[in-house]
Amino acid sequence: MSRSLSAPRWGSSVALAGVLALALTALAAVGLASQASAAFTTGKCAGDDIAGNGASFARDAQNFIFQPGFKDSYCGDTPFSGSQAPVITYTADGSGAGRAAMMVRTPGGSRFGGSDEPPSALDIQKMNTGVGSGGDPAADADPTDNGVIHVIPAAVGAVAPLVNFPNACDVNDLPAAAKTPEQDLDIDSVPDDVVRVRFTKAQFEGIWAQDSGSQNWDQVFPDLAAHCSNVPIIRVVRFDESGTTYAFKDELSAIDPAEGWLTTYSFGANQTKEWPGATYGERHSGFDDCPNLTTPDPNDYLNGPGIQDNAIDHLTSGCSNGNGALVTKLIGTDGSVGYSDISTARTASPSLTITPEANDNDTYWTQLPDGTEPTPVFREPTSDPNGFRSDGNKGANCGAAVFHNGTGGDPLPSTLQSWSNVSGVNSPGAYGICTITYGLVFDDNADVWGSSAAEESKARTVKDYWENIVSSPTQNALPAKDYSPLPADILTISRAGVDAVDWNKGPGTGGDGGGGGDNTPPPADNGGGSTPPPPPSNRFSLPRKSISSKTGGATVSVKLPGPGKLELLGTAKVGKKKIKVGRVLLIANKAGTFDLTLKPSAAAKKVLRKKGKLKVSLELTFTPNGGTASSSTSSLTLKLKKQHGGRRR
Repeated sequence: MSRSLSAPRWGSSVALAGVLALALTALAAVGLASQASAAFTTGKCAGDDIAGNGASFARDAQNFIFQPGFKDSYCGDTPFSGSQAPVITYTADGSGAGRAAMMVRTPGGSRFGGSDEPPSALDIQKMNTGVGSGGDPAADADPTDNGVIHVIPAAVGAVAPLVNFPNACDVNDLPAAAKTPEQDLDIDSVPDDVVRVRFTKAQFEGIWAQDSGSQNWDQVFPDLAAHCSNVPIIRVVRFDESGTTYAFKDELSAIDPAEGWLTTYSFGANQTKEWPGATYGERHSGFDDCPNLTTPDPNDYLNGPGIQDNAIDHLTSGCSNGNGALVTKLIGTDGSVGYSDISTARTASPSLTITPEANDNDTYWTQLPDGTEPTPVFREPTSDPNGFRSDGNKGANCGAAVFHNGTGGDPLPSTLQSWSNVSGVNSPGAYGICTITYGLVFDDNADVWGSSAAEESKARTVKDYWENIVSSPTQNALPAKDYSPLPADILTISRAGVDAVDWNKGPGTGGDGGGGGDNTPPPADNGGGSTPPPPPSNRFSLPRKSISSKTGGATVSVKLPGPGKLELLGTAKVGKKKIKVGRVLLIANKAGTFDLTLKPSAAAKKVLRKKGKLKVSLELTFTPNGGTASSSTSSLTLKLKKQHGGRRR
């Protein structure tokens, strides 16, 4: 590939270079030298301007938290603070575009990427080899530009369900359980009328799956029929390949894994742009939905989700990338539902926050049930219960979210591995759709773009910028733009990955120290060879199991030796197909016996209604705090009685 040879911005003048060299020497003498490895000859914050692109979910974190923190705080102890700091330009054009940028590697293009959908192992190979998004890493034509990519967690955020409640419907017709408690926080005589529709998990997933009986507002909420019969629910989705969509479908998959949310509708030919009941293709079908304005041909249309009329497929999207286009489309589509990060929804014009005592509060984000079992709790996407209001506080309600690597209790990956199995949805005690936004950073830019002075200058800025992102001051500032800081264990992994990034390491050193391929800390110094303390016990037992033939569920009692994380996964074989019956996650703060309630999934309930019983395999995994995981298997048979009238509930 061709390599950029432009000079760094600070090296164009010999006189200026001399002054800067003296200044940096003086800073080193007082302990303010580079935080990076000595391989960099460019000083801290003395690098060149760089560009990055990718996840729209991270747009406001990049533009209003990361960048100001970099120039004003991180670079504050150098001669290059404030307006003198390198300029970071971030284009929020979607997670797919961020991953593609690291695969294609345009010489004058982005030097880091962003993605909310964690790259798969194949994506990582494509980025490491630079074969492009459609290339084959095994057929790499130019191995001389191969690199090693770090997938670095940067922040946590919430994906909020959006609503444009139909004008013809009256929210006051809804039963109490289907709407948020009405608020009137003022002392005046005017009711605020701050009330929003909300959905159970089954209703929510059914709408997005286009299940029979879930396509019109009065089908989902029969009480609305008095004022708005047969008003369709229009799904507004992302136009582009999207990490926000992936996180959203991760939650839908937790509700009904049999629908194929993370398989058919995420990894098919059109990836996350595929939706149940809708077709991806040229967006016209007689109503000129998305004309291609970049060409003179009036018959040229853009490809996107939902090529049919909204009345047919109940689905539409904006005609450009990003959550902003989705929000704009939802605001203009009566009776629609959608999804977005909170920050984009809050800053939209008009905003999706509710203004108390406004005449029309029909567009907003709403609550979702969390993962608490047996009775999920409706929770706000914001940490402030009034964060949905224009006078509420900001911040994502993800502080209690638990991020796990698959269902087997595996340790979290390093930054050199795929995070595609890591999920934070459906946590008990936290909002239901919490997700990580990631940075894509090469371990050594010299391997990828060449070892010129100009490239070293850019690589230094990449290193500095990401050191800033994982620093405590920057992480602590994230709630101000509706994000949450990274959990402590994930932040440790991110910092290890950023620490490993260096310059011109030489052959065979990619990833040295990087991200902790083994995240196990070195053995502690126990003071002259004393015996280290034993690891915490991971042994647990199952004193009893019971079933409820009335609900079709079961209760499993587990005796734990101490605090830690316990996960129960129930699966069943139906014919040749394996279905997920349910999953329960428990965070124990002490030793004791705990009851886990397993509620059958929609797929399991369907079998129970038909056959009356279902044999279930149980896999339990306990990870003690500070220890290693252990697993045990068991089984039971769920039963469901027939109710009066001959049908099972």
